[in-house]
Amino acid sequence: MKKMTAFCLAVMMSLSLFGCSQAQQVEGITIVDQGGRKVTLEKPAEKVASGYYIATTTIIGLGGEDMLTGVEMKAETRPIYKAAASKLLDLPALGNKKMFHVEECAKADPDVVFLPVSLKEYAAQLEELGIATVLLNPETQEQYDEAVQIIAKVCGKEEAAEDYFAYRKELYDTYLDFEADDSKQVYMAGLDLLQAAGKDMYQAEVIHDAKGINAYAQEGNRGWQSINVETLLSLNPAYILLENGGITSEEVYADESLQELRAVKNKQVYIFPSALETWDTPNLSSCLGTLWCAAILYPQEVSMEAVEKEAIDFYKQFYDIDVTGEQLGF
Repeated sequence: MKKMTAFCLAVMMSLSLFGCSQAQQVEGITIVDQGGRKVTLEKPAEKVASGYYIATTTIIGLGGEDMLTGVEMKAETRPIYKAAASKLLDLPALGNKKMFHVEECAKADPDVVFLPVSLKEYAAQLEELGIATVLLNPETQEQYDEAVQIIAKVCGKEEAAEDYFAYRKELYDTYLDFEADDSKQVYMAGLDLLQAAGKDMYQAEVIHDAKGINAYAQEGNRGWQSINVETLLSLNPAYILLENGGITSEEVYADESLQELRAVKNKQVYIFPSALETWDTPNLSSCLGTLWCAAILYPQEVSMEAVEKEAIDFYKQFYDIDVTGEQLGF
């Protein structure tokens, strides 16, 4: 009788543990995405698709390039992909910020797909096919950091994300431990000189973290806004920073209508690096953009040689590639 009781207890305990294990498996991983949707997976994703450059480059930087089964269109135009994850160029092109190929995504057979919130209309279609969908909206530094954490949790790359945040903190603690100067008024332009970055733009936060002051943010403006030459002249920034791929410093210096600007008089107009990927938009390397900006504003505190060295180390650590300063545009 005692043997039978012991046997029954063992069976009951085994069933109880199995039940707990099953409950944990069913519960899985739950996140709230940046579209406010609750998304649950049974376990970290093993196969991932992305219709969003910011998600794709972040996944690569967290060490998940081998997980990708499909990416956004025009991947061949991204130098960082060619350098760090060239196999992405052969993956299915699934969409852009305006549209997404649901059927092509289904063929790629991902466990989860990352999309910008602008494509939220496709989430229901994908989930009807059994593909978990995570929406991202990394417009600010805080939102991008949240996006990194979401991507890391979904992809099982939380340790890599922790390493990145620790790296960034140490980078800033090392180089940006000095007092800000209120005279460092910066105007951040888009691809067009008269496209101004307002106070809530990611670029404005890069400038702020570099201890600069966004000249256009003082007007209380938000988002990218079109301004006229008179407005720019009234702002009279000490520095002008330009988006890579748009108007050049030489064009600004040559414009007769801009000759009275402090930034033009003092030859303080610069194009954001880098040739590998932009450093002023939401991605892991934007911390290098902050460091570069600080070197422009405070050369006595941060040398451009230090920025170059840190950039080379960054790409080795997070993208496992060897780059030179020349390749980055220094």
